[in-house]
Amino acid sequence: RLKLDNNWLNMDVQPKVIVGHDDSVYCVQFDKNIIVSGSRDKTIKFWDIKTLQCIKVLRYHKGSVLCLQYNDKIVVSGSSDSTLVVWDFKTGQVLRILSGKYGHTAPVLDVRFNDKVIVSCSKDCTIKIWDLETGDLKRTLNGHRAAVNAIHIHGNEVVSASGDCTIKLWNIDTGECIREFVGHFRGLACVQYNGEIIASGSNDRTIKIWNAKTGQLIRTLGGKEGHTDLVRTLAFDDNRIVSGSYDQTIKIWDLKTGELLKDFKNAHGSWVFNVQIDASKIVSSSQDKKIAIWDFSGDIEDTDVFLK
Repeated sequence: RLKLDNNWLNMDVQPKVIVGHDDSVYCVQFDKNIIVSGSRDKTIKFWDIKTLQCIKVLRYHKGSVLCLQYNDKIVVSGSSDSTLVVWDFKTGQVLRILSGKYGHTAPVLDVRFNDKVIVSCSKDCTIKIWDLETGDLKRTLNGHRAAVNAIHIHGNEVVSASGDCTIKLWNIDTGECIREFVGHFRGLACVQYNGEIIASGSNDRTIKIWNAKTGQLIRTLGGKEGHTDLVRTLAFDDNRIVSGSYDQTIKIWDLKTGELLKDFKNAHGSWVFNVQIDASKIVSSSQDKKIAIWDFSGDIEDTDVFLK
C-alpha cells in the first residue's frame, strides 16, 4: 500500500490510450476488468482494460451520450436527446427509457443511481428522481436557476452543482434542499460527495472543498499552480483529488493539505471531460476522442488488495 502511494507521487507514468470513438468521449467508468465510455458519436462502448479491445457497443440514443453509470446488472445513460436509457449490462438490451411528459425537456447532463433510485439532472434546471425498478418518476427537484451540470449521491442525499454558481444538498426521500454552498463566482461543472466533504470544480478555474455538514469552505485549490481554464471533472478518495480541465491538464492534489502533487500537462490533445479513479489508476476521456489509462501499480503484482 505504501509502495502504491509512493508510485502516485514519484512514478513517471505514460498513459495507455484507447482510440475507438468517432467523436468526443464525454464519460467513462471502469472496474478491474472493463472500461465503459459514452461519446458524442451516440454510442456506449465496453473495452477490455487489459487488451484495450472493444468488446461491446450499445446503440439507441439519438444524441450524444453525456453521462453514464453501470453496475453488474444495468447501465444507465443520459443524452443530449433529453432521455435516459436503462440497459441490461450483460445483454446490452434496452430495458427502459425514462422520458415522455414527465421527463427532462433538455439534455441530461449527469446521472447517478443506487439500489433504489436513479437521479438525473439536466440543462432544463431540474433534478429528477426515478424509481429504479419501475422507471416511474418519483419527484422533481426545482431550485437551481440555471443548468444542473453535475450530481453525486451518497446514502439518501444528492448534491447538485449548477451554472447558477451554487451547490445544493438535497434529501432524496423528502425532496427538500438541506443546505446551499456559495463561494464559486462562476458556474459549476462537477461535484463529488462522500458524506463528509464535497469537492466542486468551476468555470472560475478553482476546486473548492466544503464541509458537507456545516456548509463551510475548507479550502480552495487554485492560484498559480491551479488550472487555467474550466475545471470540468474531478474525483477523490481518502488521500487525493484528481481534476481534469479544459486547459488539457490532469492534476493530482493532496486532499488533506491541498498541495499539488502531480501535473500531467498535455494529458489530452483537447478538453478533458471526465476523470475516474481507483486505488491504482486514473481513467480519463476527452474531446480528442481518446480514453487514457494512467496506471500507478507499476511492478506491484496483485493490485486487487487495493481495490475498495
